[in-house]
Amino acid sequence: MKTPKAAAAAALVACVVTLGACSSDKNDEAPATSTTATTAAEATTTTAAAMADAPTAEELNEVLNRATDPALPVEEKIMTVQDGDTAPELFETMTRSKEESGAVFQVVNPVLPGYTPNSALATVSFTLPERPAQTAENVEFVYEDGAWKLSRSWACTLITNTVTPDQVPAMCQSEVAPAPAAPAPAADAEAPGEVAADTPADAPAEN
Repeated sequence: MKTPKAAAAAALVACVVTLGACSSDKNDEAPATSTTATTAAEATTTTAAAMADAPTAEELNEVLNRATDPALPVEEKIMTVQDGDTAPELFETMTRSKEESGAVFQVVNPVLPGYTPNSALATVSFTLPERPAQTAENVEFVYEDGAWKLSRSWACTLITNTVTPDQVPAMCQSEVAPAPAAPAPAADAEAPGEVAADTPADAPAEN
């Protein structure tokens, strides 16, 4: 079995939205000012709620533990990986891989905002028997169907790097980039052994 590898690139995009309102003494402009104030208050409340709902390292650890718990029925495991309901065989592979390798995964702080409002990025430390601990950074979790889940791409990354190719579930195989097509032969290439029709014959030797 191959040693798990962790390689991921992350880019965080910051977006700043500025709201402005102008005061006026005209009565017909008063509703606009009220609407702007209400919108700003709602935005502040929404932002506060999103921050309060951000996952903790402990919660994300529970996601990983449940995904590979041999005692947990697959009906519950599918709630731990994005699109898990479309590939229930994924969890058998994950569980068997963890048991056979003896790998231990641990989410460590900090947990950061993800690429979208409904995602989070975390650092995962993993160890194998008699090997030094390694870390995978920017492991993505997504909030879906009222629960935090390991993203599909990261679940497939963990699997494809810890099992043999024939054990990789179909869901993960579909994400492998196709091999580049072989270049087409040049149109004007001559077949082996052919001689161009206009090639002049050798001139007779002069005495």
